[in-house]
Amino acid sequence: MPTPTTIDTSGLRLEFSRHGAQALATAHTTLATLPQNPMDLVRDTVLNGSEGRPAWHVLSRLGARGDDQASQAAADFLHAEHARMADWAERLVANAGADGLDIIHLGAGGSETPMLALYTALAVLQPSRCRIHWVANLDGSTLEVVLATAKPAHTWVLINSKSFRTQEVMRNADAVVRWLSGHLGAEAARARLVALTANADLAHQRFGMPMAQVFRSLQEIGGRFSVWSAHGMVLLLAFGRDIFDQFHAGARAMDEHFLGTPLNASGPGLMAGLSHAYRVRFGLPLLSIGLYGDAFSHVPLYLQQLLMESLGKSTSADGAQPVHVSGPAVISGVGTPVQHTYFQLLHQAAVPVFHEIIAVARPWHARLPEHLALLANALGQADALWNGKDASSWQTELMAQGMAPDAAARAARHRACPGGRPSTFIWMEQLTPYHLGSLLALYEHRTVVEGWLYGINPFDQWGVELGKTLAGRIEHALLAQNTQGLSAETAASLLYLREQHA
Repeated sequence: MPTPTTIDTSGLRLEFSRHGAQALATAHTTLATLPQNPMDLVRDTVLNGSEGRPAWHVLSRLGARGDDQASQAAADFLHAEHARMADWAERLVANAGADGLDIIHLGAGGSETPMLALYTALAVLQPSRCRIHWVANLDGSTLEVVLATAKPAHTWVLINSKSFRTQEVMRNADAVVRWLSGHLGAEAARARLVALTANADLAHQRFGMPMAQVFRSLQEIGGRFSVWSAHGMVLLLAFGRDIFDQFHAGARAMDEHFLGTPLNASGPGLMAGLSHAYRVRFGLPLLSIGLYGDAFSHVPLYLQQLLMESLGKSTSADGAQPVHVSGPAVISGVGTPVQHTYFQLLHQAAVPVFHEIIAVARPWHARLPEHLALLANALGQADALWNGKDASSWQTELMAQGMAPDAAARAARHRACPGGRPSTFIWMEQLTPYHLGSLLALYEHRTVVEGWLYGINPFDQWGVELGKTLAGRIEHALLAQNTQGLSAETAASLLYLREQHA
């Protein structure tokens, strides 16, 4: 079966025409021999080997069904929890009164980046029903601004953490609870807390919120795949049940395409196969993702987390052997501004980069001329990357403008763009919740398949954990002014800090 150069599915068009025949053939062949079965995502199959768990994020989409008894039970649980959460959110908003609601969202990593990315995109389509205040970092200035802005009498706090042990989330939650208790009293403050977690008992034990306000996900759903579950509560509050349902519907459409199509003919499969080919066969280290439109302003960080946290591994999925090539480093930004940051590297760097471009065919606003200009830029970059313009063409053009041959030759070498930089162009028909759901599911599936191709586990993130553990030790050493047990380099840094705080 020939490799398709265009795939239309789930409100998206994926154009693979700007890839060489060799790369497409390599992707096709590699995908055809991949032993993993995408249907295992809806089965009681251990896919996250280092933690001994299935990977059930697909089951959290509304309408999804498990393929065996255990996975169907998980789907039933997730859908029932979603219905309970949606009912609660609609009641809260309906009863808010004229002064509205301040929602303080405390998350980090996968419990923040996809939610913020979607919130920003959806907010250009309709205003949020609540005032949403985002706190993710351990940056006291952010917390100060939020606590100075939110009105305590109208504030609810979403504590979004799968484990309920995430350092940033717990530290920020403690600070917000102290602030709210100071205004409302401890008991009333606890009544304004909402937990979004797979560790319900710990959440209730630590903060004492009503159990009716503990909304549960599952340990089998990784944080960066969790926006569809209880962890996406903030989107329900901001935009309502109907919008969130449309978002799920787009993802379900992409799921059906992915689960029902051979990998070497599916959009996610072919994206993964090409990325793998560029890394393994062609040795390209860097993937660029350009998204055209300010609605996507927070999507780059989400895609970077999804891809690099999933694919940045150097050990095989079974832990038995090293892996010498895994996922690319990912740079990403919003066009056209991103064209003025790193696109110079894309066009003329000595080491080629492969690229993905995301654009929306129809405008989501009334300014059609500007939208067409935006799309022309996206297509112009894709064309320049692939077709380039060699020095000879530039020299002829410059000489025709009157430049002397020697000067034209020198100038032409500076201007020459070699081309041959491949890209996948992803069209969204429209900017809607449905199409955003389809786009996110496309990238989730692509990431999983690419992990399988490298032979790694795309569902864990043990590298992140070591830094967190060390941060706790270092904080204790800072407070105790005792550097025993720390590395010499860190001890020297702490000595400098002590001098600064003396």
